[in-house]
Amino acid sequence: KEGDGILWLNKSDFDNGTIELDLKGRDIQGQSFVGIAFLGQGNEQYDAVYFRPFNFKSPERGKHSVQYISMPDFDWSTLRESKPGKYENKINPAVNPNEWFHIKLEIHYPQIKVFVNQNQQASLSIEQLSTQSSGQVGLWVGNGSEGWFKNITISKAEK
Repeated sequence: KEGDGILWLNKSDFDNGTIELDLKGRDIQGQSFVGIAFLGQGNEQYDAVYFRPFNFKSPERGKHSVQYISMPDFDWSTLRESKPGKYENKINPAVNPNEWFHIKLEIHYPQIKVFVNQNQQASLSIEQLSTQSSGQVGLWVGNGSEGWFKNITISKAEK
């Protein structure tokens, strides 16, 4: 359907720590957006990191493979226009867009790091734009997309 979709995980209140899972999207240009929402306060207010598998191997569009957003104020188009290249990046080494891949998000307010397939170098490292410090975790798909998710682990940071 049109618009983003989120399946919020029951009892997933989260603030700082690590979220890991395996994702799979599709290699169909402009039709596969798959990721994880966190610090959610409902379907309108959340932060998310998502992937565009159709860009993984593209020399021209590879720099748009992984994206951070903070809804409702900072969607992908707002961030790309106001801060080009800061909240999205390529994945190195590139991932096969038709296969499962593993992601690890390290969230320590306000720092967010995204690692792909056990790579020691973050594919994306940014400062969170929202002031939200806790909320739910959810499985996220973008406009009209399908996504597959497995092996999710949520580890809260020691206080």
